[in-house]
Amino acid sequence: MRFFFDNNLSAKLAHGMREFGEDVVHLTDHFPQNAVDSEWLPFVGEHALVLVTRDEKIRWKPAELRAVKNFKVGAFFLGGKKLDRCQLIQQIVRNWPRMKEIARSERRPFAIRIPPHGSRFTHLTL
Repeated sequence: MRFFFDNNLSAKLAHGMREFGEDVVHLTDHFPQNAVDSEWLPFVGEHALVLVTRDEKIRWKPAELRAVKNFKVGAFFLGGKKLDRCQLIQQIVRNWPRMKEIARSERRPFAIRIPPHGSRFTHLTL
């Protein structure tokens, strides 16, 4: 299972995950840093990647929502906009095994919010 971190997450975080043996790519591995969501979302779906982002606006913008649905993107939205770097890393590491399990078993497209603290995932409507 391959994961795609968008530009709301650090390329260094994606690199660190790869160093620990996880299959993670960052937006900047394939696109310019300032690429708009509607440019790279089709790539995520076409390559069966699972999106990890902090940008819930994707669910509300018509072009992005259409791309998520049309290209069957599975997406995890990290909650907690004011988390510092350490808290963000903890949030991902704490929930990573379950995220991988869901990514393997959940029918796409899907949207799931990961809480900033704890591990109660919320399925979101697309």
